[in-house]
Amino acid sequence: MINKNLSDEQIIYVLQKEGNNRYFTILSERYENSIIKKCKSYVKDEDTAEDLCQEILLKVFLKLNSFQGNAKFSTWLFSIIHNTCIDYLRKHKKNVSKIITDKMVDEVADLIEGVDELPDELSEQILFELMDNISAEDRLLLLLKYKEKHSIKDIQLSLQLSESAIKMRLKRAKDRINKLYLEQQKG
Repeated sequence: MINKNLSDEQIIYVLQKEGNNRYFTILSERYENSIIKKCKSYVKDEDTAEDLCQEILLKVFLKLNSFQGNAKFSTWLFSIIHNTCIDYLRKHKKNVSKIITDKMVDEVADLIEGVDELPDELSEQILFELMDNISAEDRLLLLLKYKEKHSIKDIQLSLQLSESAIKMRLKRAKDRINKLYLEQQKG
């Protein structure tokens, strides 16, 4: 009998140690709707989001042995969702920066020092310029920290980077946003 009340970590332990793949169904059912929702925020199409969800669940299943349990499962899962969606968008020649900008626009006021709220047009413009000037890894860090609200510790453990590397990359990205904002104010 499968115990559906196990935590994610307990299910992953069973999958990794005992190889009882029936437990993967529980994990899939827990996250399927949120995976589809996150995919849809990237691709804007329900059918494509559902296809990407299946691809993501397959990747999770195949990579589950590499999950070390140091970070939250949801943080690890989000990085797989993000990378799969970005790969899909690139293959289909979509504007990746524009899509990420749209996802982050509500959080831009958190990134700019001394500002409580910005008009949407300014937020989009600042973020669009930022996204064009930072690496894909830094975009993922910004999404994890400011949009998905993951802790630095979870991001560090999930991406297997040092805490200081995470903090430095986030600081650089925030500094760029602030610089762009100041340039906007002068211009």
